[in-house]
Amino acid sequence: MRRFLPLFFSIAVALMIGFVSGLAVAHSSETVEINRVVAMGWGDGKYGDAFYGALVYLEPQSSGYAVRAKVYIGRDNIGRGTSYIHDCGQLGTVKTHAEAVAQWGAIAWSEAGLRIGTSANGYFLARNRLENHR
Repeated sequence: MRRFLPLFFSIAVALMIGFVSGLAVAHSSETVEINRVVAMGWGDGKYGDAFYGALVYLEPQSSGYAVRAKVYIGRDNIGRGTSYIHDCGQLGTVKTHAEAVAQWGAIAWSEAGLRIGTSANGYFLARNRLENHR
């Protein structure tokens, strides 16, 4: 039994390291650093008030930033590693944070759906497409 003790101890340590690493990776894939956030807005849905959260954020690129967006579905799941997310994809590219806020900083929820951006070629996600997660 004594000769298996180091093996059991090594396995236990490896499992703990793997568990902690997994938690860190799962959490980091859901979060966006605050200095990369362009806009955030909550919208009501047929499943509850403030049920959908639109997040517009920046991803650094070699020549500026990619502007991306995602919609969190179900406010209670955020940050628990089980969030439902609709990935809106890349909305455009900008050179600066200020340009991103000017062009993509407006989030508007309506009966028709979600609109992101201030120009006519902004992003639109129809409500029936958004609410088709169940």
